[in-house]
Amino acid sequence: MALVITEQPVAISVRMLDDERTPEGLVCLGTELAERIVARCVVTPEAAGFLNQTGLFGEPVRLALAAHEASPGLQCRLFAIVKVPGEVLQEEDDEEEEQEPWAASVPSSNFDRLIADSEEEDVDEEDHEAAVLLGHIVRFDRDRRYPTNLPLEAADILSHIVEGKVIEVVDKVIEDLLGDALDG
Repeated sequence: MALVITEQPVAISVRMLDDERTPEGLVCLGTELAERIVARCVVTPEAAGFLNQTGLFGEPVRLALAAHEASPGLQCRLFAIVKVPGEVLQEEDDEEEEQEPWAASVPSSNFDRLIADSEEEDVDEEDHEAAVLLGHIVRFDRDRRYPTNLPLEAADILSHIVEGKVIEVVDKVIEDLLGDALDG
């Protein structure tokens, strides 16, 4: 596996998309870079609401690409490295505690409560970084530029995403089929 990250943050926007391939009960999020969709993923409506509510993509973010070799070539995951405000994390912890009223009846819960209380004193309000999955990227074996060097290949894919040289897998398959039909 290779992991590459942009050196400088880039401005992206993440918004809900209408996509007929989205399973029922989920929503499709599209990531745009310079008004081009570069990735899409499917999440729960609650996750989409959380991302929208917290404004994690209000500032430019660094992009990370994790790549590994698997059929039909390289399978990659594109992430945004976002800053999560400490108070948002604290609110999430508070909600989890409220959702587990049964925990008070468990014998170890008093110990856990004491530990949690002592940790609250150390809780900082500083921002924390988190990786948010934006989508999956595929590069076919025949399209590889550095077939023997996975880190260079991953860096090339990420640079193509940032520069806007991306096409959807479906479009690439159609292009390859039409190219083969025209050549033959």
